[in-house]
Amino acid sequence: MDKPELAGAADGDRGAPPAAGTWIGLRGRLARPFWGWLGGWAVVCGALASNGLRWQGGPLLDLVLALLLVELAWGGLWDLAVGTDWFRSLAASWPPARTASLPSLPYTRPGSPGERLARWLGRLACWWRDAFWPVAGAALLGLLAAGILTAVLTLLLPDRLRPLNLALLALTALGVIQRRRGREPLAGQAFVRVGLSWLAGHALFADFGLGSLILALSFALAAWGNLRVAAGLGRGLWLLNGGQAIAVVVLVGMQQPLAAGVAGLLLFGQVAMQPLLRSSSPPARGTISTRTWPWMMAAMLVAGWALP
Repeated sequence: MDKPELAGAADGDRGAPPAAGTWIGLRGRLARPFWGWLGGWAVVCGALASNGLRWQGGPLLDLVLALLLVELAWGGLWDLAVGTDWFRSLAASWPPARTASLPSLPYTRPGSPGERLARWLGRLACWWRDAFWPVAGAALLGLLAAGILTAVLTLLLPDRLRPLNLALLALTALGVIQRRRGREPLAGQAFVRVGLSWLAGHALFADFGLGSLILALSFALAAWGNLRVAAGLGRGLWLLNGGQAIAVVVLVGMQQPLAAGVAGLLLFGQVAMQPLLRSSSPPARGTISTRTWPWMMAAMLVAGWALP
C-alpha cells in the first residue's frame, strides 16, 4: 500500500507549509526537463490528431493561443491552487487573538447586533492582514490573474474548449483535497498536463472523436505512472506501460499498423530500462523516469500524426 507523502517532504521540511514555489520545484525535480514541455507537446499532438491543423495564419494563431491557455493559464491555476497551503497554516491562525480597530459604526452599542458585526469584521481584518495575506496573498493574486487569462483566451478560442475548463476546475478541486490529506496529486497533474492538453489541441479544429479521447486518457495514465515511478510509489510501471499499450491497441484497431509498430518499439525501449528499477536508488529512479519522457513524447507524436 502506498504511503501518503507529506507536502514538502521532498525538500526535507515536514513542518513548514510549502509555498507554491516549493511545489513547482518539486514537480520540476521529478521530471525535468521534459515534464515542463509536456503540456504544449500534448496540445500539438491533439491538434495533429484532429486532422484539422493547417500550417497557415489562422490555425497557427489558434494553436499559439491554445499553448498560452495550457501553459500559462491552466498551468498557473493548477500550480497556485494546489501548491499553496490554504488550510493548515491559515486554519491554525483562526480565530485571531487580536481585533483590528475599525471606524465606529452607527447602532453599535455594546451587545447590539451592529456591535457584534463590527467586532467580527475587526477580527476578520486582523486575520487577513496578519495571517492570510503573508502566506497566500501572492498566490491569490496569481489565481485571479490566471483566471482572467483563462477567461480571455477561452473567449478567443472555439466554444468546444469551454467544457474543458470545468474539467480543469474539478481536477484542481480534487488536487486541493488530496494535498489537504497529505498526498501528492500526481494523477491530477498528469490528467491536466497531458489529457486535458491533448483534448484542448483536438478541440481547436474538430469535435472530439472516440479514438482521440482514448489516446488522451491512455497517455495521461502513462504520464501518471511515470510520475509515480519518479516518486518511488507502487504501480507506476503498470500505469506507464499499460497506458501506452492501450495507445498501441487503439492504433491497431484503427488500422494503422505502421504507427502501432513504431509506438510498440518506443514502448519496448522504455521496458528495456525498467529492470534497473528493482535495485536502483531513488536518484537512479529519477534518472530512469527522466529518460522515459522523450520515448513517451515520441509515441504521443506518432499516435497523433497517425490518427485517421
